[in-house]
Amino acid sequence: MPSSLISRRSLILGGLLSISLAALLPQINNRDEVYVTRLDLGIGGTLAFLPDLHLHEADEVERVMSALSDLRPDVVVIGGDLVDEETQRFDVVDDFLRGLDAREKLAVLGNHEYWSLKDGECIASLRRWGFTVLHGMRYDSKVGQLYGFDWSESRVYNRLKFDGIVIAHDPNSADYVDGAALVLAGHTHGGLMMGDFPVITNSRYTRGLYEFRDGKRLYVSRGLGNMRLQVRINSPPELLIVE
Repeated sequence: MPSSLISRRSLILGGLLSISLAALLPQINNRDEVYVTRLDLGIGGTLAFLPDLHLHEADEVERVMSALSDLRPDVVVIGGDLVDEETQRFDVVDDFLRGLDAREKLAVLGNHEYWSLKDGECIASLRRWGFTVLHGMRYDSKVGQLYGFDWSESRVYNRLKFDGIVIAHDPNSADYVDGAALVLAGHTHGGLMMGDFPVITNSRYTRGLYEFRDGKRLYVSRGLGNMRLQVRINSPPELLIVE
């Protein structure tokens, strides 16, 4: 077969492949559009759960604020990894926290606050804008009693018997909760799934709702932000609203 014909076929196949990839890429690596998930559990109010924000630039703030604009939650909860090692501008963090409007504002820390050595600065910013940081403590809220797990590098947590809402960055913490609790966690960014099965995940639980025999439930959010070079494969950012 003439080499010119082979080259022409290769060019055509390469062009078709490029067009296919261009069409599929927004679905494979969708980092910009925020999907809102509603969980109706009759908690007597509205709670917005915001894990894995990984704030760096002002446009990231605008994207999340736009998703929140019409929701008006009673309680806003930051679910850890508000910042990371690449966060250079705390004015962006301050602008975001100042703009969050809710009757009650709560937060737990994740691994990246500690790994970046920005945990102290992050706590100061949270408290400056009216957030209560839950370091292994209970909190009486409009939507019932809450408990917050601080990040544990060992991924092992103190045993907790609780029937309210548990806030954690780490989904594995659900294994240490007894009772009919609702555990809200992040950390995984949705993992990499093949159908319903996790191919790559950094936790025992990867995404979505898990229900346990004792009445406990766990929801693992895909989170709202990314490390700068992170690719989201069929795992767009998620804003969780619990009602």
